[in-house]
Amino acid sequence: MSLIYRYILTFITITLPIVTVFGQSDFVSSLKKNLANYNPYYIEAKVESTTTSEHLYPKVLISEESYTLTQNAISYYDAISAMPTETKTAILKAHSEVAFAAQKSGLTYPGEVLWLPFAISAFNKYYEQDGNCGFWGLQYLYAIKYGVEISECTDGRHDIMQSTKAAIRQLEYFHEKFKKWDIALAAYLFGPSNLKLMQVQGKQTSEIYTSLDPYGKNIFDIWCAVISWAENYKNSKIEIKEIELQYDTIRISDRIHIEQISKVMGISINELKSLNATFSCEVIDGRRVPVTYRLPAGRKNDFATLHDSIVKYNDTIYFPPPKPPVEPQNYVVEGNGDKIIYKIQQGDYLGKIAQKFGVKVSDIQAWNGLSNTNITAGKTLVIWTGKKPSASSQTSQPKASSTTTKPATQSSSSNSASTVTFNAKDYTLYETYTVKSGDNPYNIAKRYSWATADEILKWNNIADPSKLQIGQKLKIYKKK
Repeated sequence: MSLIYRYILTFITITLPIVTVFGQSDFVSSLKKNLANYNPYYIEAKVESTTTSEHLYPKVLISEESYTLTQNAISYYDAISAMPTETKTAILKAHSEVAFAAQKSGLTYPGEVLWLPFAISAFNKYYEQDGNCGFWGLQYLYAIKYGVEISECTDGRHDIMQSTKAAIRQLEYFHEKFKKWDIALAAYLFGPSNLKLMQVQGKQTSEIYTSLDPYGKNIFDIWCAVISWAENYKNSKIEIKEIELQYDTIRISDRIHIEQISKVMGISINELKSLNATFSCEVIDGRRVPVTYRLPAGRKNDFATLHDSIVKYNDTIYFPPPKPPVEPQNYVVEGNGDKIIYKIQQGDYLGKIAQKFGVKVSDIQAWNGLSNTNITAGKTLVIWTGKKPSASSQTSQPKASSTTTKPATQSSSSNSASTVTFNAKDYTLYETYTVKSGDNPYNIAKRYSWATADEILKWNNIADPSKLQIGQKLKIYKKK
């Protein structure tokens, strides 16, 4: 009967436009890979198959709703049927763990719903697609709504127990709202607002799935295909043994990379990840809020004993110290550090530049032959920060020649801070210090063993120490 049905459906399909995307080989490849890496967390299942030959059921029931397999769904059924026995056994085992989690949830649900992780994620606990995550492809807001624990570094959507309970509740809600499982699944995967928009546009359910992304449009067909295939195994004997979870719980209140725990304590990364399946980060940061973490049973005291060694193990590699701020490369120092070739930045004005270098606006105008205060971003200015020509001697000079010679006479703007020699080439910028209430150059200098108050004043072109202002930024240099 199934063969005749296939011939009829094939004939019908040939006469209509083909709108489905066939991705059976990619799906089967992903499924085999996921099952090969699948480690049961809550149960161990032993499967004894009672089926020797598989039969295609062209119509499947989801709850009390009947759905006819499309040609695309039949192609997926054939792909499942062609899998080796060990893969089929692994499918039944993975499904058993989903069923166990659903049973523990205490909710009511149609049994066919429990095959959705096969269709959505191909039994991949770490599946991610367009914001859908985990075994059930849960969206973030739905997961939070139904109590899944999600934080900066934890995601309960990777946990079968948490995600199964949330997914069943969300699917039941959409089924109650839209009355049909094919439409409820579309709302679950792609959002009710997108679904309603398509319905307003008059699209039928088949058209809605056709308009989805290449993988998403196949999910309902895959679901029907696996339900049809699983009908052959409904009487299979599957023995379930609940895994007794044994682990120690610790509280981490500092910052630790899981590789530090692994290397010092001799625990494999895979074991740590298996015990902490909901962790999506490799760094456990409990500095703000202590983090609960799991270790193999009997290792809690070892962690306490080795704590300092764990934190210090390759700490500069896992958590390199921050680099000091880099001085912006918007000017070039020439000669012995007195002459500056400054590149005008967006938002600059002469008063701002004069304050930056501790000079007068009128001097900048004279040194550069400027008749007004208009300047243009990208152009350069010559600025003298040490010995410089007087403004009056420059007014009659062309702009080009005003930058070529440095006079020997010292400006009247020289101050006590300028007695300290500062050659920028010999220094690196260590950090920028923000002046606080009660600060003066002398108590600021005490923070830096290599710096004096006079040097700090010189570095920042400050003539009068009493004019320090709260919030003012001071550059602190250190000799190379």
